Amino acid sequence: MRESDNLQTQLAKEEASLAATQQQIEAYQRQIEALHAQIAETHSQIAETEHQIEALHKHAATIDKRIALLREYMTMIANSPATPAPIGNLTRPPPAEPPPPAEPAAALPASEGVDDILPSIEAEPENELGNLSFVDTMPGAAADDTNPPRTDPLEFEEIDEETLTHELLPRTQTFEEELLLVLAFHRKAILPKDVARIFKRLDYAPKQKATEESIKAQVEAHHHIFEHAKEGRIALTAEGREEAQRLFETLL
Repeated sequence: MRESDNLQTQLAKEEASLAATQQQIEAYQRQIEALHAQIAETHSQIAETEHQIEALHKHAATIDKRIALLREYMTMIANSPATPAPIGNLTRPPPAEPPPPAEPAAALPASEGVDDILPSIEAEPENELGNLSFVDTMPGAAADDTNPPRTDPLEFEEIDEETLTHELLPRTQTFEEELLLVLAFHRKAILPKDVARIFKRLDYAPKQKATEESIKAQVEAHHHIFEHAKEGRIALTAEGREEAQRLFETLL
């Protein structure tokens, strides 16, 4: 009888030890799963950082081009005939006969300097690539009557992917605005899972990860702008398209 009690006691101890061991195994398995999740998140962060570095390289190349254009513009101003004469050459003999009336020569106002006619680079946000339209107004440029300035507002149909990626998207303030521009540019209903692929094709990293959850959250939070379409796709409402056009005109 006593031996049986001892065996029962020993069995209970072994069963308790087995249960504790199994609990430790399960705890270690949970730790392994958590570590795998951290590794996956780290890989994702590395890929996103590399993408941002690539975008910054392109931004730097654009700034280099703008610097070269500014230097070229400064050289043209320095060599322009309208440049004021040196102080020692201010006086000259009067003409023998009064010259005929002529149109006044275009010259810079005395209070206007290079900083007043060139766009400021330092004033722009770091994530904006800006534009180089000021080059078309350089002194001596021949007027082109075949392409008069347009007065009607631009539409999304006239914007290419490069302008969208480098001119418009970097100037947005929120992920909502980025999604608004992408949907308006795409002009078709999109599956939430395909939005991230579109950003990747545009070579642009949005301010928030474009997951299905984040996209659906935007649709639910701004249902007056975004709407659900057929087969689980999302699109812009009529108000959303108008808002996209207003945002586009503001950013361009």
